[in-house]
Amino acid sequence: MTASKLTGKTRGRPRAFEEDAVVAAAMELFWRSGYAGVSVPELSAATGLSSSSLYNAYGSKLSLFEAALDRYLDTRISDRMVGPLQRGSEGLADIDAFLQRLATTTRISPRRGCLAVNTIAEFRHAPPAIAARTARYRAELRDGLGAALGRAAAAGEIHPETVDMRVAALVPIVVAFNLLVAADAPVHEARELLVAARAVAASSALARSKSGPDAKKSRATVTAVGVQR
Repeated sequence: MTASKLTGKTRGRPRAFEEDAVVAAAMELFWRSGYAGVSVPELSAATGLSSSSLYNAYGSKLSLFEAALDRYLDTRISDRMVGPLQRGSEGLADIDAFLQRLATTTRISPRRGCLAVNTIAEFRHAPPAIAARTARYRAELRDGLGAALGRAAAAGEIHPETVDMRVAALVPIVVAFNLLVAADAPVHEARELLVAARAVAASSALARSKSGPDAKKSRATVTAVGVQR
């Protein structure tokens, strides 16, 4: 995968544009079409900047993609999708909320999945800067799941010694879910992975540690996440 040059004149001029808006527009385009599927003219049309202005600011299509990935990780992953797992105060309830957030992505049209996961799939031999960003995604996902499951263990919802094992199983399930969504696979196939994720997170320990209304509520959450087609 090579970095297309954004042909232009000189670099280093003061930026006479709103950089955040430019990166946001590029992020949406890359998220929709992938890195290879986006041309420099399309980036110019989406951002409202000429190819020379883009070159002056970023130097290459790959550098702009790196900025777009940074924005995605900051605003979508850290702030909205995975970050609440790290910042939450509950255990399995925070896992449920995360799975619900994932489930909502199946209702977006067109379905785009996750830009970070799409990038993992697109780049077989990623440049170091891209590999570092996809590694950041996996690390944040692991850390967030680990934090929520750690709280679940502290609350007696799961066995503490199983936290790492559950995290190791959940990360590839989440990645696979996002790949199915981006591939526009049948919704029920993607949602079945969320049911599997909830089972991995809770296992039989939930029945041991909870009974009555709370147990019924947890079973209802599994249904809400996974059965709606």
